[in-house]
Amino acid sequence: MEKRNNKIWQPLVLVTFTIAILFVLTFVKLPKTITDSKWFSQKQVDLLSELRMDKPKPKFTPIIIAKKDPPVIFKNTPPPEDETLITDYGTDSTYSLNNLYRKLDSIKQNHAKIRIAYFGDSFIEGDDITDEIRLRLQSNFGGTGIGFVPVQSAVSSLYTQIRLNGNGWTDYNFRDNPNKYPLGLSGHLFFSTNNSAVDFVPKYKSPTTDVKLYYGKMPANAALTVVKNGKADVFNTIGNELINETVISNSTSINSISLAASQTNMPIYGVSFEDKQGVYLDNYSFRGNTSVLTQQITQEVMQQLNGYLHYDLIIVHYGINAVEHEKQEFDWFESSMHKVIQNMKKGFGNVPILIVSTSDIGYKYDGKYSTEHGVPFMVATQRAIAKRHKVAFWNLYQSMGGENTITNWVEGDTVLANKDYTHVNSRGAKRIGDLFFNKLMQSKEYYQRTKLTKK
Repeated sequence: MEKRNNKIWQPLVLVTFTIAILFVLTFVKLPKTITDSKWFSQKQVDLLSELRMDKPKPKFTPIIIAKKDPPVIFKNTPPPEDETLITDYGTDSTYSLNNLYRKLDSIKQNHAKIRIAYFGDSFIEGDDITDEIRLRLQSNFGGTGIGFVPVQSAVSSLYTQIRLNGNGWTDYNFRDNPNKYPLGLSGHLFFSTNNSAVDFVPKYKSPTTDVKLYYGKMPANAALTVVKNGKADVFNTIGNELINETVISNSTSINSISLAASQTNMPIYGVSFEDKQGVYLDNYSFRGNTSVLTQQITQEVMQQLNGYLHYDLIIVHYGINAVEHEKQEFDWFESSMHKVIQNMKKGFGNVPILIVSTSDIGYKYDGKYSTEHGVPFMVATQRAIAKRHKVAFWNLYQSMGGENTITNWVEGDTVLANKDYTHVNSRGAKRIGDLFFNKLMQSKEYYQRTKLTKK
């Protein structure tokens, strides 16, 4: 009789080995420069979190960053005492939000267009928070359309303004770009294969008229077959610049549009849906980004895209992946953000920049979730970065409600956040979008009333 090879022990060995690896990682802190690679997750492994005793919460004091903050003295009045308003540290410079406020006041009269780029991580992924901000701005100042979207997205099913179905594209991005292609503001560049196509169906009550394609240097004789509202046409993608623009539609309301590549290796950044006036907000989210990945966007890419898109405000919103457990100092984050903001100032020119702080994040202490002790220190660090670079700052953490807000949002009668005690749900996204719009309008009124200027 043949003797059977019993391998029942193999799963036990595999499980034991896995637990041993997780146990080691519990006590090993990997640097952010490594965890921002494609090989590692963003979360610190803590196999013993359920067994740890509660630690006393460290007393928060901004003294750890005070030495790095040059004083800002204003002629007429200090910055707003209300921490939930936007603090404009650029009121003496070209990076002030005053130009944005003035343009908002005259946008309808001048039939003008305002465009905002919103950089972030998974907190704004899926366009839920940014869509609420976009809709509030468009409702008050005009405009129809989602703005810039990629030709393929892992979270396209979450979009509320447009139905996007893209397939057959090779995605080069922040975490997978071995050939060092010039990535777009979204952190992606898509190359066509033999069957690359994408379908867009806007969901607006008033469809947009302007559809624009953005792409890199094309191979010879490259073309796109475009089907607009059921009618096919062919567009030759001509352009030898690093980034090029082709207007696909500029007069007819678009109810549906499809694009199909004529050949392989056509580099596409994405498509913009907009009208000729109003406010547009482009979502540039990338999951797990601490800000370090954003350094990969070159100044030349920023300059060329801004030459077409003409941004009026750059929003930089990182933090949930950068907060480290119990940490009070974030020198690596300050260094990264310094590089990001310097690159943006050179790449986008005199476009004002707004830093949005991290939101509240929960951590289980003694069996109960409360605010991660490092969050207030990260917020203070982000404010110091804004001061240093003379750009604007919005304290989202405080505007949400401050300490233990995320716990209340997860465990309250009206659930506004997910059980990871980090990300918000659709109701929470609407709450944050409304908060941003209302605080922007209140801050606009405050600065225009006081006419803040530096000595």
